[in-house]
Amino acid sequence: MQPGRPPRPILDAFFLPRGLLGRVGGVLMARGLPQQREIADLLTAPGTDLCDIGCGPGVLGALLAQRHQQLRLHLVDPSPVMRSQAARRCRQWQSTGRVQISAGTADQLPLPDGACDTVVSVNTVVMWPDLAAGLGEIKRVLRPDGRLVLSWHSATAPSRTSRRLALSEEAISAVGDALDATFGAFQRHDLTHSLAWQAQRHE
Repeated sequence: MQPGRPPRPILDAFFLPRGLLGRVGGVLMARGLPQQREIADLLTAPGTDLCDIGCGPGVLGALLAQRHQQLRLHLVDPSPVMRSQAARRCRQWQSTGRVQISAGTADQLPLPDGACDTVVSVNTVVMWPDLAAGLGEIKRVLRPDGRLVLSWHSATAPSRTSRRLALSEEAISAVGDALDATFGAFQRHDLTHSLAWQAQRHE
């Protein structure tokens, strides 16, 4: 499912943002507010603790902090550039302790067992080096009845760039199979900007 290693400029701007290209990539990612907003709309009852894996410049984190005053957000990203941009965007909630920003990846989350009611990841799943390991780690940090929401660009999105990045049916099936193997069941949502999957920890 994972794409081949992208050219260095794309790698530095979007896959593991770094340097000037990473900062530019973060600005471009922040323009995806409609996509982030429709994922936030799925999270109507996120509980008290939510982890955003690959939080990027913190757009979704800021939306959720605004909408859910009781929510503690754990924003995780391997890129120092993205963590810096997320910190600026979420400064007001970080200063009160509602937002924590940490280094980490899907298969190595800096959280204890059962730490979260919800885990979400937008536009990162195909970049994970090991899908099964990432889902297993997510299940570890979810509480019983906790929920996972994953999303990726839709093949029918208004944005031409999103349509070009859409997954093949084979790749979509691979995500579904991995979710079924880890969580036992999942739901698929065909949204305006995104293809999204939801799964729940039942044990």
